[in-house]
Amino acid sequence: MLATEAAHHGNTRDLYATIKKLSGKFAKPERPVKDRNGRAIPDEEGQKNRWVEHFQELLNRPAPANPPDVPPAESDLPIECGAPTKEEIRSAIKHLKSGKSAGPDNIPAEALKADVETSVELLYPLFCKIWEDEEVPADWREGYLVKIPKKGDLSSCSNYRGITLLSIPGKVFNRILLNRMKEAVDPHLRDQQAGFRKERSCTDQIATLRIILEQSLE
Repeated sequence: MLATEAAHHGNTRDLYATIKKLSGKFAKPERPVKDRNGRAIPDEEGQKNRWVEHFQELLNRPAPANPPDVPPAESDLPIECGAPTKEEIRSAIKHLKSGKSAGPDNIPAEALKADVETSVELLYPLFCKIWEDEEVPADWREGYLVKIPKKGDLSSCSNYRGITLLSIPGKVFNRILLNRMKEAVDPHLRDQQAGFRKERSCTDQIATLRIILEQSLE
């Protein structure tokens, strides 16, 4: 689709993709940040070191001194423990979101979804090997850490959130494990629980609670 057509139909996704292809790759200059004491960092190497310091502090916090005592489950849940099946791999690939950035292996979701059956045949022996050896590929343990700006002073590292771009094939494997756990766990959860559940929202529950409280005060 041409850029003019994409703009005319309001298709911003195709519009940006077309502009990106026409303009080619270019590197944006790094936005300068300050050190932990609020002083400006003039050199590029110092900027990089500050980001390393920030994320090390953020992601390597000490464990809580008094963790909650969670009682063990009364019985084991019926979670499937066999190697991933081709049907599970096929379903996980079909549910991948397109348009997402690839991880260090440069394999995007679109590559796996372009020919699902071929992707299944390629991933099946790999997943079986992982299951048998109980060890994932080293590439799956690595990712690209990307900084996403939030509101506020963008010269402060604390006003950014970091996301990690991981391997898409690794996400397929993880999706299979997640689906198995959800099938076993969901029947045991209260209907009122919304956190970390599909098509449920804690925000909606809070809004509903506020409405109930407001109506009770009228």
